[in-house]
Amino acid sequence: MNLYIAAYRLLMPRRYRNYLRRADGNVDMVRETLLHGTFYEEYVLYGFASKSDAERRQYLTDAVRNRICRRINSRQGQREVEDKWLCYNRCGEFYKRKAFLLQSSADAERIASLYGPSASSQLVAKPADGCGGRGVRLLGAVDACGLRHQLESLLAENRRWIVEERIVQGDEMAQWNADAVNTVRMNTITRSGKVLHYTPFILVGRKGSFVNNGAKGGLFASIDVRSGTIITDGFDESGNRFAAHPDSGMTFCGWQAPRWDEVLSLTERMALRFPDVTYIGWDMALTPEGWVCVEANKGEFVAQQTTLGRGLRSEFEALVGVAENK
Repeated sequence: MNLYIAAYRLLMPRRYRNYLRRADGNVDMVRETLLHGTFYEEYVLYGFASKSDAERRQYLTDAVRNRICRRINSRQGQREVEDKWLCYNRCGEFYKRKAFLLQSSADAERIASLYGPSASSQLVAKPADGCGGRGVRLLGAVDACGLRHQLESLLAENRRWIVEERIVQGDEMAQWNADAVNTVRMNTITRSGKVLHYTPFILVGRKGSFVNNGAKGGLFASIDVRSGTIITDGFDESGNRFAAHPDSGMTFCGWQAPRWDEVLSLTERMALRFPDVTYIGWDMALTPEGWVCVEANKGEFVAQQTTLGRGLRSEFEALVGVAENK
């Protein structure tokens, strides 16, 4: 076993090696990773230490969800969902802000000429293929020369970037935390031209953080899909539970998301733009003018299963029409 784990650490991607290292000798945790691809955070947040193997297999881990999505989503459609620029091209009207692809000096020059002269403009840069808030940059209000320098610095990282206008957050969501754009994750399942909304949750940032992702300290709580009301306490990715936001004091359970019918309508319309993609997670933000799309993603299930305290695998498989061997 020790030789096998040593070889695994050497051959597998860095993320898995890090999880195994963090397991720090926990044989059961290592077994879960080796045999089922369960990540360290999933093992902890789902309470696998006290669950039987049968109970664990009821959880929709990232490894299982990825396998299912490869079966139910077309490869090209999934690529367009995960690539921020391609998704913007298909659903740009729902973003309600301008965005640009940054992959050359010519792109940097064009963006700088448009936004550099305005001292009030602020832009956000994201890796086009990024996720989890990693690599997101806030470009400060500068002149054209300074903005061009920032954009050229991004190009030096040899990545494609999407540069977009910063979202102005509405007061109803800003009361949770004004430092980050707080969002609602709405998951859609599309079959035979009909869209089902599934297990939405709110994701709110912490004081001083520009992004609200769980990996960056954000808090999440499940929302009732019919009413738009939060139905659980908040949690973070360390498994800590919060009845109220530790910075703003806002109580989670019972809070009503504003203009909920609008969230349902917009995400349904966007989901229908991807007829060959069955399952999509949509991040939505509220502006003074209404809800807008932040981005689309693969739609992990860490937040829902942690807050609801149960596995969603069988339920999800039934809804998307796939039966995985457990």
